[in-house]
Amino acid sequence: MPFKGVPDFVAPVYSNKEVIDRVMEPVGSSSLRSNIFIFILGCIALWGGWKFWQQTQIGMSVTGLGSPSFWGFYIATFVFWIGVAHAGALISAILRITGAEWKSAVTRIAEVITLFTLPAAASFPLIHIGRNGVFFFLLPVPNWRHLWPNFRSPLMWDFFAISTYLTGSVLFLYSTLLPDLGMLRQRVTGWKRTVYIILSWGWRGTQPEWKRLKEAAALFSVLILPVVISVHTIVSWDFAVQLVPGWHETVFGPYFFIGALFSGVAAVLTVMTILLWTCPSFKGLIETTHYDYMGRLFLVLGLAWAYLFFNEFIPHYYAHDNDVMYYFWDMAFHHFAYPFWIMFVFNFVCPLVCLSFREFRKNIMGMFILSIMVNIGMYIERICIVFGGLQTYNNLTRNVHFYFPSFTECSVVAASFAAVIAGYILFCRVFPILPIWELLETKARQKVHEVAGKKVYYFQWGE
Repeated sequence: MPFKGVPDFVAPVYSNKEVIDRVMEPVGSSSLRSNIFIFILGCIALWGGWKFWQQTQIGMSVTGLGSPSFWGFYIATFVFWIGVAHAGALISAILRITGAEWKSAVTRIAEVITLFTLPAAASFPLIHIGRNGVFFFLLPVPNWRHLWPNFRSPLMWDFFAISTYLTGSVLFLYSTLLPDLGMLRQRVTGWKRTVYIILSWGWRGTQPEWKRLKEAAALFSVLILPVVISVHTIVSWDFAVQLVPGWHETVFGPYFFIGALFSGVAAVLTVMTILLWTCPSFKGLIETTHYDYMGRLFLVLGLAWAYLFFNEFIPHYYAHDNDVMYYFWDMAFHHFAYPFWIMFVFNFVCPLVCLSFREFRKNIMGMFILSIMVNIGMYIERICIVFGGLQTYNNLTRNVHFYFPSFTECSVVAASFAAVIAGYILFCRVFPILPIWELLETKARQKVHEVAGKKVYYFQWGE
């Protein structure tokens, strides 16, 4: 039975051919401005790679790390990228499972974010190791020293969690990309056509192929959920299993997970807006309705993050835990006061005030600025956790070493941002960034009837 009513979301008004042409327009295109931008990003990435090579030759003395701050900018960036990577598979899986009709313009944008941010995140524990050759001993295979990995090490937990998540995310993205690759091969010639034929695995669009595609998408949507939850929970255990005040928290599992979703949704909104501004053909495919729905999810996650944020220190306040209360005092009113309150305003006050109003949620510029502010706040949050936890251990460690990231660390971190942005731009040049087949399917399910002189829209159940 169809669901009758007037939905807020209406499928694109364009014909099927217009939808295909609009989505395919950025594929294979380039401009002088974008080429110069990619060149600059490439130079930043190469410079960061050179500084990392110097670090491997000279040692960790080129960084600002030292006792007691053995974790620093690298680990904070690692946690940040893992959080942003949660945008992809989880948002796409939830929208597919719930059958949200507006998901078509959001799912692949989110999935591609994971494709590039997750490898960036995985690189930082390896960069932070110092002796990068010992990465070999993380692999669960016998080696020439007859040693097996230490499965009690949090580094091993990260290795298995991230590799599993990356494998599942790539398969999830690739399986839903096949029909669009089949369409794309018809629009190119020469060696490009051969490449797309190979990538599309000879997709013909037969009924058995569509059946397997839908089953695969549904299966990945269900299986990826526990993997996504486990990944950032395991990252939180990197801190929680330590005895450092401010880190040894049982609430860190859900706190890190919700924070990851919060920053992930912000990243999706940022990328959606940039695509809408740089690709005029996407107008009518990405609409203010998508911002409204994403804004509602954004608000819920912001409130959940705020609840867990306050829940982190309220029990310690009532328990009169002096070590932890000194840590929070240092965060809020002492050495880290400025970044702490910037984080609080960007992550709690601004989202709560702005997202409570539908008019703001439908304001594209406002949502773009807010998404940037939230991710700045979430990055500062990771810095406060990593830097502050080690430097406010007690009243004495502050006199040992005050950590400040070196130029080498800043160069490597900047290189990761440049690589992620450049990778996303190149993906948009090679593959459709919006799922054409899902847009057309949503359009086909939409039915319009005229009742009392007014058009009534509804969507049929099923695929």
